[in-house]
Amino acid sequence: MSDHEQEHERQRTELLGTEMREATLPDGTRAVIVVKAGTPQAEVDEQASRMRRSTPEAK
Repeated sequence: MSDHEQEHERQRTELLGTEMREATLPDGTRAVIVVKAGTPQAEVDEQASRMRRSTPEAK
């Protein structure tokens, strides 16, 4: 298996057990993020808020 194929397989494996979820940020902006499958919506919203706060544009 080539290095490229190994990297692709690793990435694919990392995504198992995840799902794309819509989140609402405190300012009402909506976002889609990847989270562990079954994550409660309140936690999805909080994770999105933390990611937004850590972006350079948000500072």
